[in-house]
Amino acid sequence: MEKRNTMEIRPAKLSDSERIYHTHKASIVALCARHYCEKDITGWVDILSPAIYENAINEKTMIVAEDQDQLLGLGILDIESKEICAIYIHPSSTGIGLGKRILLELEHRAHEKDIDTLTLCSTTNALGFYEHHGYIKEGQNFHEIPNGIRLQCTQMRKTILEK
Repeated sequence: MEKRNTMEIRPAKLSDSERIYHTHKASIVALCARHYCEKDITGWVDILSPAIYENAINEKTMIVAEDQDQLLGLGILDIESKEICAIYIHPSSTGIGLGKRILLELEHRAHEKDIDTLTLCSTTNALGFYEHHGYIKEGQNFHEIPNGIRLQCTQMRKTILEK
């Protein structure tokens, strides 16, 4: 019997916060560990809690990818700053095009708001992904998280809407 694809991408809800937290944490621990030291990974996940997603859900464009009751990935777009703030995929869902689907959905939502250019700060492990999808490196940077951990990243830009 063929398995039906029931995966959907939809706006995040406050009731998703616990599952978003677990997906975000699992993604960092499994997918970023080869690119950042243990101290940085530990500091990074230590600031996470279900409560931190409330602002993104209420004030930004936050989407989740869900298959039945399993949260597979998440993405955050800040319309005001024209920035993709985050894309995280659960480690069990890598390699199936889910990151691309989330990225395209965020770009589509930006396009609907007449945003012509998006920026982002790519983690080291995601750099190739964003380059593959047309983002251009603008320089090295550090993303400082609230507990003082500084994560090396690359500032990137992509034109999504020609003027």
